[in-house]
Formats: sequence, structure tokens, C-alpha cells
Amino acid sequence: MNSTNAEITARLEQMQQEEQELVWDTFNSETALQLGQHLTQEAKQRSQAVTIDITLKGHRLFLHAMEGTHPDNENWIRRKNNVVNHFGSSSWHTALRLRSENKTLEKDYHLADADYVLAGGAFPLILKGEGQVGTITISGLPDEEDHDLVTTGIRSFLRA
Repeated sequence: MNSTNAEITARLEQMQQEEQELVWDTFNSETALQLGQHLTQEAKQRSQAVTIDITLKGHRLFLHAMEGTHPDNENWIRRKNNVVNHFGSSSWHTALRLRSENKTLEKDYHLADADYVLAGGAFPLILKGEGQVGTITISGLPDEEDHDLVTTGIRSFLRA
């Protein structure tokens, strides 16, 4: 990525804003099902094949692997979710921030690459008044596309 410092700073601020805006009043298993189906339809409209995972308080409420995905996507999801749960921000936000600071998960945070990955697609599930209670994750596309699909999908779902 050959971005200027100003571009990176602007993108990091945009992602921080997303994390403040994309907040839920309530969330339960029915919400997870409806959101998962919404994200699946969003991916289909874009002709993209992804695996979608929605986890609330350690309980996986939704998992769907679209035709054309690979079993490895679940391992990517697990590792991305670990990043969100550790840092409290989206996996792509964390990835760009750490890269801009020339930090690595293993060297600077002692987090094994086998369990954590700096890749886009995992977003914190944040409840008003409670904070982060889970993750909403997409895997199967390049980093920024995974991130954009999950945030665009959450935004359109919350507006509906």
C-alpha cells in the first residue's frame, strides 16, 4: 500500500467514526439471522463469494459459507475475530494502524500469527450502553473489500 501519511490518517479516522456509528440498540439470535441473510444478499449482488460469521458473547449465532468459498475462510475468521476481541476495533483498522506504526502482532504484542492476523473483514459488534459484545466477520475477499462489505452491510441493515 503506497498511501501518504495524510491518506492513512484520514482512513484511520474514518474507521474510528464507523466504529462509533455502527452501534446496535439490541442484538439477539434473530437479529444475527436477519443480518447474516442481509450480508449474504449484499455479497450476491456484488457477485462475491464470502464466508460470514456473527458471534455474540462467545456464541456463534450465524455462519454461512457461500458457494465458491474455502474451509480456510473459517480459520481466517477465527484469527480476525481474535484481533477485534484483543484490540477492540475492526481488524482492518487495527491492521492499518499497526502498519502505520511499524508494529507487528508477534514482535510488539506477543500474539502468535497462528491465532491472530492483520487482515480486514472483522468488525466489533457494539451494543449501546454495553460496548463490544461480539464480532461480525466476512472472509473471502481482499482485506479492504472484506471490510467494506461488512461495514456497508451493517450500515444498510441498521438504516432499514
